[in-house]
Amino acid sequence: MIAQLEEQLVCPGCSAPLEEKSGRLRCPCCREAWPIVDGIPEFVEEFPYWGEIPAEQMREVNRAAETRPWKAVLLDSADPKVRRAAEMITALGRANWHLLANLPPESRVLDLGAGTGTNSHALALHYREVVAVEPVRERVEFMRRRFTQEGLSNIKILRSSLWKLPFPPESFDLVAMNGVLEWVAESVAGDPGEVQERALRKAASVLKPGGCLYLGIENRYCAGYFIGYPDPHSGVPFVTVLPRFLANWYSRRKGLAGGYRNYLYSSRGYRKLLLRSGFSRVEVYLALPSYNSPRFLIPLDGDAYSYYARNQHSGRPGRVRNAIWEVLLRLKLLKYVEYSFAIFAYK
Repeated sequence: MIAQLEEQLVCPGCSAPLEEKSGRLRCPCCREAWPIVDGIPEFVEEFPYWGEIPAEQMREVNRAAETRPWKAVLLDSADPKVRRAAEMITALGRANWHLLANLPPESRVLDLGAGTGTNSHALALHYREVVAVEPVRERVEFMRRRFTQEGLSNIKILRSSLWKLPFPPESFDLVAMNGVLEWVAESVAGDPGEVQERALRKAASVLKPGGCLYLGIENRYCAGYFIGYPDPHSGVPFVTVLPRFLANWYSRRKGLAGGYRNYLYSSRGYRKLLLRSGFSRVEVYLALPSYNSPRFLIPLDGDAYSYYARNQHSGRPGRVRNAIWEVLLRLKLLKYVEYSFAIFAYK
């Protein structure tokens, strides 16, 4: 394994401590068992592929990284899709938000939906232990090669989903969900908002008292969505800003059999959802230009955004567009239509 966990894993069903026997983790109570593949426990079997790199190219990247440095495989690829994804996969600055969590170096971190491991990699440089949880096999394999080559002995990988977390209650100081909450209802039946609340309660259950949940996520009322930019998850325009029942109907008309399930929220909506899910305090920052490339993290409350807007957006083209921008800024509404948020919720 990449690293031995500091705490024993428990059964996702009954919470009994798991025992390792003959290359499998077994529950002595409910008799369930899960394989350990290449040193990584697997708590999910089949899971649909998703990733910045198409599936077949990702498999090629993994094969090449068996004998070559993982970073060189990405950066030297002849495939333009791989090279485009490489910028985000190698950018450790994506996790600079951790400074705002104000946690000590001895903290223990859970990275839910760890993807190709960028946030886990960055967080492992600052905290005692990181547990990277990811259900997509190809991404798990990439992380295994990445962390081994980097000598990151304080990261443990688990192939699992948010719904099958094998951890005791109150195990972590920080839980990161970067680009995850908007996807949790894709494979779970029920009202998407209720599914998201259940997911947040699951995250809260493994946080220690005083622990922090980080959410990197889009803004439902981003200005572009009002003029027809497609929703980045479903690909359907206008669904984020429509009332939920209309968004669901419209998505079905556009060919999505399951309707609209990738709920986004306004800053107020995220606050309400998190407080309803058991968190006691919520801090919202604008993540600019995006939560996956956060060059600036600006508190939503206060006047810091006005200074940013004046210095970063001066000289915007178009007389009408510039006039609208100026009015929204003067009314202190412009910050509410930026693209994404970095949100910290405390238990």
